Amino acid sequence: MTARQRALLHLLVEEYIKTKAPVPSARLAEGLGLSPTLARYELIALEEMGYLSKPHPSAGRVPTRLAFRQYSLSLLPPKPLPETVQERIRRALEGAREPEAFLVKLAVGLSGYPALLRLRLRKAPHVLQVHLSPLPEGTLAVFILEGGRVKETRLPLSLPPDRLKQAEEALSKPFPALSQAPKGLEELFAHLSRALSVGLSLVYREGLAEALKEPEAKDPGFLERLVALYEAGGDEAVLTPPGRVDVRVGEVEGLAQVQAGFARGEWLGEIVLLGPMRMRYLEALSVASSLSQVYTGQHAG
Repeated sequence: MTARQRALLHLLVEEYIKTKAPVPSARLAEGLGLSPTLARYELIALEEMGYLSKPHPSAGRVPTRLAFRQYSLSLLPPKPLPETVQERIRRALEGAREPEAFLVKLAVGLSGYPALLRLRLRKAPHVLQVHLSPLPEGTLAVFILEGGRVKETRLPLSLPPDRLKQAEEALSKPFPALSQAPKGLEELFAHLSRALSVGLSLVYREGLAEALKEPEAKDPGFLERLVALYEAGGDEAVLTPPGRVDVRVGEVEGLAQVQAGFARGEWLGEIVLLGPMRMRYLEALSVASSLSQVYTGQHAG
């Protein structure tokens, strides 16, 4: 892709983000000071490369997922929020009774998109012992954790006493993670692993109503996919590495995610903004990146 093609593509994406309407070549030619013929020629080339589509022969062009991805990645690393804004956020977080809940509300207010704050302990607590007892329906698992903590959970799995005893013997010594399952006990160990991970993650959610303001919300399928992503649990999610900002475009049909990873004390986490592929990436990236750095006490300038 040439520099001129890239400039045309970025201008077209920005226009489409503002209007959600096909962008005519004449507007792009005028915006970049090109002749209409040259602009049309370059747009045809971009269309052949898969960056643009034309919904109707007489209409303008719209960006594809590939175009949104190319455009959003060109904005990395993000431009930080103004230092005066960061300082106000810093002071507000210091005075907040629950900084994490306040942080996710700030993300919504500054970006205009639904936001998630996912937190996960860096290390799972060491398990000293596991006791298993049969129930009328299922199995009671009691984890004895370091520091004298006890975690109880009911597993939706029934096994005969001899198999439970075999599992207890395999889990009789302290371990940082579940050991390899003995033959025939793989399903039980998978349930134990999932049960142990619950409670090691926290998820704060805010701003789902913001999605209703987007034109895409008229499509029930779009809303269904966005709500599913918004409500997904945090235990299985792969967190963005600390200090990294990611853009995920179209991995879930019609949706984009902006993610900023961080580390704070014993926690790893990420701020996630959810929106349509026609997302205001410039603002979203700036908000997610700056908030993650302010929250962890780093300088985002």
